[in-house]
Amino acid sequence: MKAAVLSEPGQVEIREIPIPDIPNPDWVLVKTQAVGICGSEISAFEGTHPFRKAPVILGHEMSGTVTDVGRNVGRVKVGERVVVDPQWVCGECRYCKLGDLNLCPSKKFLGTADWPGGFGEYVAVPQTTLFPLPDSLSFAQGAAIESLSVAVHIAGRAALNAGHTAGVLGCGSIGGLFSAVSRHIGAAPIVAADIHQHCLDTGCKRLGASHGFLLPDPTFRSRVSDITDGEGLDVVAVCADDAALFNLALDIVKKRGIVVIVALLTEQELQFTAYSIIHKEANIIGTYAANLNDFRQAIQLAGTQQVDVAAIVTHELPIERAQLGFELASTKQDGAIKVVMTFS
Repeated sequence: MKAAVLSEPGQVEIREIPIPDIPNPDWVLVKTQAVGICGSEISAFEGTHPFRKAPVILGHEMSGTVTDVGRNVGRVKVGERVVVDPQWVCGECRYCKLGDLNLCPSKKFLGTADWPGGFGEYVAVPQTTLFPLPDSLSFAQGAAIESLSVAVHIAGRAALNAGHTAGVLGCGSIGGLFSAVSRHIGAAPIVAADIHQHCLDTGCKRLGASHGFLLPDPTFRSRVSDITDGEGLDVVAVCADDAALFNLALDIVKKRGIVVIVALLTEQELQFTAYSIIHKEANIIGTYAANLNDFRQAIQLAGTQQVDVAAIVTHELPIERAQLGFELASTKQDGAIKVVMTFS
């Protein structure tokens, strides 16, 4: 089978490798149809990710078709269109039993050395990770479900409700979809900021942001204050890998508001004064991947067109052009937001 292998930072090679075996009777073989390039994989491509290290077959935002099943599989059947939750968990710990798969201490993540990912033509996965892909969605849209589940999880962690105000710093794939989830919940206004105009345009035109700001903007803080009548925003999600955005989030969050750290994956240290948190009684929380209910809700939101996941899919390229795909995803050139690789 074909596989796009990250052989070293900055270098993706197309190789022929064996099709994986089904290792257990409750596992399934899936033919990858579409796989998105995530921000974490861009970090791997750039050599900065803490555990996605070359050489590796990346790819955890994937949809595909079931081609073979183990003898104990009853959840899916051969030929079914599916989307994959990229978390292989123990199923026995307290977090798994609560549905919080993202916190399982022994989980493995798709697209790592322990579990080769969707940049391979075939992937072996536990049946518990598979969900039917709605007929209303293409395979490329299915590859965006995982990003949407992360956006749903952000909103849940922040307890975002109708009537709240929201901000997103970094309006790419997850940030843009967080805007869409916020709109669906009933938050308003929704303020988006990014260094790329095309990301802001998509966020405002298709994903629910009511105000867009191209950074750097010396008037940004004061304009957010004007938009919120001097109060600041209830929830601010930091969705871009820039440590400086943390202090910007503290500046625009309201008193007793919530700053959610989403995308600070590199080894940058956060530098801030304690008083900037204390005097607002601000809440700082982290968010990581998504839980089982988030994934189910993401499928429902996308499948019923309540969230336009197609808005973030700007490029579909054949797997043979994976090197270009990673370069576009990394630089955001040519209007790139979500680059999806496909297998013929």
